[in-house]
Amino acid sequence: MARTKKEAELDPRYATKDDIKSLLDAMVKLSKEIKPVAEIPGTADMSKVKESVPEMRKEIDEQMERGLSEKAPVPPAWRKMVDEILGIEFGVDVVYPQSGSGFLFRIIVPPERSNVSEAHKNFYGADVRTKAVSYSDGIEGVRKFCEMVKKNLEKK
Repeated sequence: MARTKKEAELDPRYATKDDIKSLLDAMVKLSKEIKPVAEIPGTADMSKVKESVPEMRKEIDEQMERGLSEKAPVPPAWRKMVDEILGIEFGVDVVYPQSGSGFLFRIIVPPERSNVSEAHKNFYGADVRTKAVSYSDGIEGVRKFCEMVKKNLEKK
């Protein structure tokens, strides 16, 4: 049962054929003006992302074999604590093992602030300080570890 234009205007829940046609015309016009993502400056080249996916999957599988779950996001309060105690140039990583009563908190020390030996740098390639923190220690455990790393880095 077709409705007249006047009936459609009285009941705003329904659209007329003209309403649908004008909406479709606007969508077609807009879609012609949108650039593909690859043409927008500053966007990621998706081919590079697709190439790195198998490598990321391999790293995750290796972590799972060692009993570690996937890397987890760092709580903002912990990141802020590292920034305040050590500095914003320090990296942070949190890993939750599949068993146990805590997590691994890792601080990645920037090369210019590191005090490890050349042999350590050559062998491991980076200065990563890791601490198993129990859930009961929580944020206080993270704070103590950050302070301990700071104290150690003051020794050259």
